[in-house]
Amino acid sequence: MNINRILCVCTGNICRSPLAEGWLRRELPSLTIASAGVGAVDGGRMPDAAIAIAKREKLDLAEHRGCQITRPMLQAHDLVLVMEKAQRDWLAANYPEARGRIFLASHWTTGLDIQDPYRLSADVFEQVYAELVEALEQWRARLTPPETKNFGT
Repeated sequence: MNINRILCVCTGNICRSPLAEGWLRRELPSLTIASAGVGAVDGGRMPDAAIAIAKREKLDLAEHRGCQITRPMLQAHDLVLVMEKAQRDWLAANYPEARGRIFLASHWTTGLDIQDPYRLSADVFEQVYAELVEALEQWRARLTPPETKNFGT
């Protein structure tokens, strides 16, 4: 299966999933990356600590607004990366047709939930971002084709 479209999902779509979206978009520019939340307030804004990380890391999230996940959104994506097991379970229960495409972002690292930093300190946001990057590096390595070498042609 070719992975061309990735959807990053968290609860409110203002902290973890937009940071994951921005990082993946920067690192995998040939893919289409989006994000949504299982309990998002449409139009919600990212907290200041998340905005500061996005600016520092040059993640294109200045116009990001929270958005609630929908069935058409799930159907349009080849891979869905969630931050928590409860989100994976909720999506699988409500959208069983997507079950085989839903994975924890930390699938290749710890397999544990990535903590929601909402309303926590900037230090917690930094820790969460570092954990996200570690997990997403593993996805990037698996989604990037190996370099092809041209031997004597």
